Amino acid sequence: MALLLLLAVLQEPADVDPPPRGALARFGTLRLRHEGAVTSLAYSPDGKLLASCGHDRTARIWDAATGRRLVAVEAHRGRMNAVAFSPDGKRIATAGQDRTVRVWDAATGLELNGFYGHDEHVWCVAASADGKLMASGGADEAILLWEAASGREAGRFLGHQGNILSLAFSPDGKYLASSSLDGTARIWDPATGREVKRLREPGAGINSVAWTPDATGVLTAGWNGSLKLWDAKTGKARMTFNGHADLVYKAVVSADGLKVASGSKDNTVRIWDAATGKELRRIAASELAVLSLAMSPDGATVAAGTGEGTVRLFDAATGAERLRAQGGGGVAGASAFSPDGKSVAAGCVDRTVRVWEIPGGKETAALAGHEAEISAVLYLGPKLVSGSADGTLRIWDVASAKEERRVAAHDKGVTGLAFAPKNGTLASCGGDRKVKLWDLEIGKAVAEFKAEEESAKALAFSPDGRLLASGDWEGTVRLWEVGTGKLLRQWRASDAAILAVAFSPDGQILAAGGADQNIGLYDPATGKAARTAYGHYDDVTSLAFAGADTLVSAGEDRTVRIWNVATGKERRSLDGHDNKVVHVSVSPDGRRAASVSRDSTLLLWDLDETR
Repeated sequence: MALLLLLAVLQEPADVDPPPRGALARFGTLRLRHEGAVTSLAYSPDGKLLASCGHDRTARIWDAATGRRLVAVEAHRGRMNAVAFSPDGKRIATAGQDRTVRVWDAATGLELNGFYGHDEHVWCVAASADGKLMASGGADEAILLWEAASGREAGRFLGHQGNILSLAFSPDGKYLASSSLDGTARIWDPATGREVKRLREPGAGINSVAWTPDATGVLTAGWNGSLKLWDAKTGKARMTFNGHADLVYKAVVSADGLKVASGSKDNTVRIWDAATGKELRRIAASELAVLSLAMSPDGATVAAGTGEGTVRLFDAATGAERLRAQGGGGVAGASAFSPDGKSVAAGCVDRTVRVWEIPGGKETAALAGHEAEISAVLYLGPKLVSGSADGTLRIWDVASAKEERRVAAHDKGVTGLAFAPKNGTLASCGGDRKVKLWDLEIGKAVAEFKAEEESAKALAFSPDGRLLASGDWEGTVRLWEVGTGKLLRQWRASDAAILAVAFSPDGQILAAGGADQNIGLYDPATGKAARTAYGHYDDVTSLAFAGADTLVSAGEDRTVRIWNVATGKERRSLDGHDNKVVHVSVSPDGRRAASVSRDSTLLLWDLDETR
């Protein structure tokens, strides 16, 4: 079953993010990272493990002390919305948009069971205190009760009139609490399916529900930004916690019942005194909302899952960060080697450009300033230029880590950069359908080429700097004369987007690859295809030559591939990333390649071994 569902189980040794087999080094981190928003978190009962899941369709189990990833599972056909541990900590359950609940071995990642009964997305899952029952709720407005061992449906509770967003069994196992977009939280008797109590939050959906340790109170978190602690027997509100400036996604009660923690769309985690409702601590935890939250069993640590894909751990008493994904939260964008090949730079999750020494991996600079994802990085001699979805180009002095110049380049973000060392020309392209040439001394565009049909995604200069090639979202390759701005020729290279272009060092070949999964090798003098390289089974995202006879490509199939240019045949496939590879660059001497992946790491490869 697991193989049919495309289960991927990934395990790592104990040392710090070691590179995979065949790679020289890994920069960035796999720790406490997802390649999309983190939608749910759960601590194991002993507090040693932390489970998370997210929009990247994976659930991951981390060592709670070090952040090291122990296991990752990928099988849901869609986003994962919830994760929960069994009471013995040996299993995790996940719920997803594929309408299923699945149960996994927490040590191995092997799938043990699957529950199939919902008609729509499943938003939440919970396990009873004795581990015999599981409950799930979803967009079909139904709560399903399952026998954990057999997967047999044991009950179906109806009554909510909106998506069911959260479930929690009481610590004594006698009751099940649910919350819904219909503005109610409800308490059920699992044995009979009878609704025991209804808690109403007028005009606001309720995102989260949690029990107090003594099973006498229910904590709710709502769309109106308020937290309320209710008396489970009377249905009366005992306490209101006011302070959040936007909707609250998740709230939990500490195991000793003394504290409440909450995470909100206002980007903060807040710690409250459960007895008085007083806010004890406010923590700036995210730039894109705190979507999920968990508190360690000893109440010492609060884990926050963010919209940007990080898991952050905070000291509940002081608000200090205990552990976070290092190195900019992971590598996310383009990369570039320094002219001497002794450093490599890359865009990171936290919107910085970071620079590492080769081969030691020491981080030597963190260049901060961009306000959105970094799409391109290039060295200009001792300086570095970066382009971003924020529409700006920034020039950095790497030695001092200072921003020297900021240029508003494109209205709809920068999608590509190219530099011609022969004449010092920098080119950029963006979502505004413009290709621009820049004089960075004055910070102004000195020429502009406009493609009428579609925005350019990729750029490359010929080795002599006289020609500029562009590839666009409609599959067209264009060749411009830099000195005059004249469009020399254009051709339809594909029916799908061209995501990468590159000139060979001798200028005799122009390579273009993209969403059709192929790489065309063209004569730039005629635009005619000399040959086509086949091998990737997903989008080709980046291309770079390593000498006239060797081409390196990156793909969304998670591979880096090495090609013989003369024949178009694949020499080797480098498999080491856990997610889409979005960029590849080659060192000036052609002996090393750096690949960047959505797994939040950069891998360094020895190309001499592939020739």
